[in-house]
Amino acid sequence: MKNFILCFWSMLVLMCGLVSCSEDTPVADPYANWEARNAAYIDSVANVAANPPAGETWHRYVNYKIQNDGMGTDLTLTNSDYVYVKDLTESDVELGKTPFATDTVNVHYRGWFINGEVFDQSYSGDWNVMVHEPRQFVVGEQGIRTGWTTALLHMQEGEHWEVYIPYTMGYGTSDYGDIPAYSTLVFDIRLEKVIHPKGPDDRSRKTLK
Repeated sequence: MKNFILCFWSMLVLMCGLVSCSEDTPVADPYANWEARNAAYIDSVANVAANPPAGETWHRYVNYKIQNDGMGTDLTLTNSDYVYVKDLTESDVELGKTPFATDTVNVHYRGWFINGEVFDQSYSGDWNVMVHEPRQFVVGEQGIRTGWTTALLHMQEGEHWEVYIPYTMGYGTSDYGDIPAYSTLVFDIRLEKVIHPKGPDDRSRKTLK
């Protein structure tokens, strides 16, 4: 019996040592080489947008600040000067207005990093139009990322897009809360409604490729 007890305690000590070793073992850093990985990722997205697979519809839209202020000059644009859009809109959806920067929009969205980690969303679980309430904000208000504004200025009510925003039009070269520097942002966006309180109601879409 004594030998059995000694054997039991020896095994228990050994198991505890193994557990401690496991807890101290470092896990792979999901953000290792983050800047380089994000640069390569947006380059690959740009290539897909330029050569879309059969059956897919892609667009690219230049940073609205460049379009407004910098076009017409000898400006060399890079892949980081565009947002890229995979159009997921159903063919039978009736499309409505495109917002101005001063308009208010109602949107449903979910955003994630290139490693799949969700960092922001207006709903949880699977989206359901009968259940989930949209978020509301002014398209061009301070604090809205440039990539968001660029995409929305080309989007129509009823459209459903997957939008790829390079860090240059996202949160830039510094960490922002839980968002690492140099992060490409991917958003699933549904534009539900454009609220245009005054002014002309005509809308036009400008596409610069």
